[in-house]
Amino acid sequence: METDNRRATRYDVEVSAEVYTAEAVLPAATRNLSETGVCFDVSQELDEDSIVGVSLFLTSDGIEDPDAEPLNIKAKVAWCSEREDTGYSAGMRFNDLDDKAEATIKGFLSQLS
Repeated sequence: METDNRRATRYDVEVSAEVYTAEAVLPAATRNLSETGVCFDVSQELDEDSIVGVSLFLTSDGIEDPDAEPLNIKAKVAWCSEREDTGYSAGMRFNDLDDKAEATIKGFLSQLS
């Protein structure tokens, strides 16, 4: 678990995800996750301040349930930078989470504490 001066605690956790832009569906993996945002590793650069769709494939005890629906939400790209190896890392803030999505994220993060 990593803490800093952000509004919400960020948890170092890797889960599979997809990022939906106007041009493509990008496979992604989380680097960290909080109640208010996420950092992804992605293959392509994302435009800062753009709104993207995000599907998070949340796990239970580290196991992805093949029958579980992904959490589908919108996020705003806060920053995007090239990684030393390959690809990009992008930090995003969740955009207008509804109560169900917020509860799902909180429930998932509570398993990590």
